[in-house]
Amino acid sequence: MNRFAALLFAATLLGTAHAGAATLKPAATVTDGQILLGDLFDGLTGDLATRPVMAAPAPGRRANLDAPTLSRIAASNGIDWRASGGADRIIVERASVQVGNEVITEGLRQALLLAGVGDGADVLMDNRTLTFFLPAGNDASVRVENLAYDAPRGRVTAEIIAPAQGPEAVRQTVGARVVDMVELPVLSRRMAQGETVGEADITWIRQPRDRMQTGVVIEASEIVGKSLRRAIAPNQAVNARDVRDPVVVAKGQAVTILLQTQAMTLTASGKALSDGAQGELVRIVNTSSNRVIEAVVAGPNLVAVHPAGQIPATVAQMSGPSKKAAR
Repeated sequence: MNRFAALLFAATLLGTAHAGAATLKPAATVTDGQILLGDLFDGLTGDLATRPVMAAPAPGRRANLDAPTLSRIAASNGIDWRASGGADRIIVERASVQVGNEVITEGLRQALLLAGVGDGADVLMDNRTLTFFLPAGNDASVRVENLAYDAPRGRVTAEIIAPAQGPEAVRQTVGARVVDMVELPVLSRRMAQGETVGEADITWIRQPRDRMQTGVVIEASEIVGKSLRRAIAPNQAVNARDVRDPVVVAKGQAVTILLQTQAMTLTASGKALSDGAQGELVRIVNTSSNRVIEAVVAGPNLVAVHPAGQIPATVAQMSGPSKKAAR
């Protein structure tokens, strides 16, 4: 009978040791403020699995538990686990809800609008990488308290609380600059000199008003239908001096010189010495006399002169067949 009892006791010990055997998990993610044994080891009984062993890292952070730490945890809790080497470790990450810088910035901008400040303005955070990590289960939202705006300096300070509703998880004082922004039409693609800008070539960017250079185009109508005087990269502010009306007469192009009065209409052949848009003044060389005159672009391959200045010299070179009396 004593022998039977001894065998039963030995079997119980073996069974307990087998039941307590555990394997290390490769990684773990926790949602609460405590790390449980079951977060670290597989093969535990229910009671052991739910036993807390240490505080969890802050939301969004990680804890790196190495082999010596894990061995101490296992030994102090009666877990049958031995490190196989110094490489045994586990990364425990705290699940979180991320509140990005754009959410914080927008919350501050909306608070300024409600306060009657910054209509059309933008908010440039002093810390443009500021991000909050909230415990899992929260909303990625913020509310603003203690807003203070310094108009002469264009500065704002406030306390940002997250989440916007419910228990406060994060409260932090932030500073920012309030900038008056302007929407500018820019090119959506790189365009070469001489290309004509169409509506499909236009996109919009926002730029601080105090950084705008003199002459920057602020209306799409100022560049749509215009020709570029130089190549312009996309998403770059366009200056009024960089565009012109489309070239109707190109430099080196053969043109017809037209002189028209109430009494007659005279024409001569010429060559353009410069580009010209409709209505612009260009320099033309009369190919018969080699004299240079100034004329107004009247249309494709056509320039017009007035009966003054150098026109008489031009008329003198006009051939008979190109001369006709006005009816």
